[in-house]
Amino acid sequence: MISCIENKSKIIVIFITFVLVVLSIYLYSLLNTDLIYKGVKIDRFDVSLMTRDEAFRLIRSNKEKDKHKTVKLTYFDREFNIPLKDLGLEFEYEKAIEEAYKIGREGNVFIRIYDIIRIRIKGVKVELGISYDKDKIKDIVDAISMEINVEPRDAQININDGNIEIINEVVGREVQKDRLIDKIEKSIYKLDVIQIPVESIIPKVTGDLLSRINGIIGEFSTSFKGSSKNRIENIRLSANAIKGTLLMPGEAISFNEITGPREQKFGYKEANVIINGEFTPGIGGGVCQTSTTLYNALLLADVTILERSPHSIPPNYVNFGKDAAVAYGYLDLKFRNDFDYPIYIDAEIVGDRLFFYIYGDAKERDFTVKVESEIVEVIEPKEETIFDKTLEPGNKVLVQEGRTGYKVNTYKYIIKNGQIINKELITQDHYRAKNYVYKVGEGPYGEEDYE
Repeated sequence: MISCIENKSKIIVIFITFVLVVLSIYLYSLLNTDLIYKGVKIDRFDVSLMTRDEAFRLIRSNKEKDKHKTVKLTYFDREFNIPLKDLGLEFEYEKAIEEAYKIGREGNVFIRIYDIIRIRIKGVKVELGISYDKDKIKDIVDAISMEINVEPRDAQININDGNIEIINEVVGREVQKDRLIDKIEKSIYKLDVIQIPVESIIPKVTGDLLSRINGIIGEFSTSFKGSSKNRIENIRLSANAIKGTLLMPGEAISFNEITGPREQKFGYKEANVIINGEFTPGIGGGVCQTSTTLYNALLLADVTILERSPHSIPPNYVNFGKDAAVAYGYLDLKFRNDFDYPIYIDAEIVGDRLFFYIYGDAKERDFTVKVESEIVEVIEPKEETIFDKTLEPGNKVLVQEGRTGYKVNTYKYIIKNGQIINKELITQDHYRAKNYVYKVGEGPYGEEDYE
């Protein structure tokens, strides 16, 4: 009986030993295999019990063709199909395979065995990562943008012989590049159809706004009869620089900025200019007649004047108090459009006269403007005497012509339905007198003899 029990015990020990040996051999082979464990997928591919090289060949042979798939971009009826390979797409095979291979190989023996059994039962999926070339995506987006983008163009107005022509604006469009790049990068994974993000660019000047310009709201002319050829050319050149100026609501402008420096390289000629109360030859003589004519047209149009200066000598082509002297870098004529519509400045020379026309919303204007000057003081010139021993006693020679001075107030009247509804003092000018200067011969006993 005891012998039988002992035999059974031996058999059990032998069996257990056998099982343990077999299990140890199995676990040893399981834990030391060079294969990816069962239940592991990379992307959609089952790589169970494969070597890393076998897994690489399987996945690569199937995924490389995916590079020929396209990202589809649309903008209305336009379509762009971009192959993934053109985006520099690459699959991260090695990284995914190494990650798959590590599964069940991390931690102590018990953790590894647990992981191996778990993934055998439940399975595990390793994502196949990708990389792409951001510079290539940017280049493609730049190329698409060049095909779609449209530069905005302001509406234009042309006035010829009083006829007004308006060319409507062009609404611009611009691909939002950063947003499109982001959409493409995200679509690489899903290959969704991308609506190209495009922003509309509304021009500053529209046809509707320019349509407010429908007639003349102020005009003025001056005569340059008797002027030299050079002076007339300077008037023509500066008037053409101003001609066609469009001033939007709220915008201010400078006469000097538009006409530029009065220099020979810009076509300006030598003609008389007023410097320190004297007529002196200089480049650009005559430009002040242009600024003065424009100034009066602006006043009659009720445009806001920001800066204006009188001459030291009253010019003969306009009434006192209505002149506007300019000198580049020193004296300027500046004005601003405070209307809610644009104004357009036109100029022309007819015969020996210079005309300026200010166009605006004449249909909405229910008033007229009148500008009048008033001489508030006449300043008679005095006589100055210089005694000269070289002259015969009692002889008197004029060496400086005198000039009468004036103080002038200029008013602007707003007239509605024949009634003055506003009177405004706009300028107070002082044209200084210039004394007569005589040389007088001294008497034999000195200056007292003359007196």
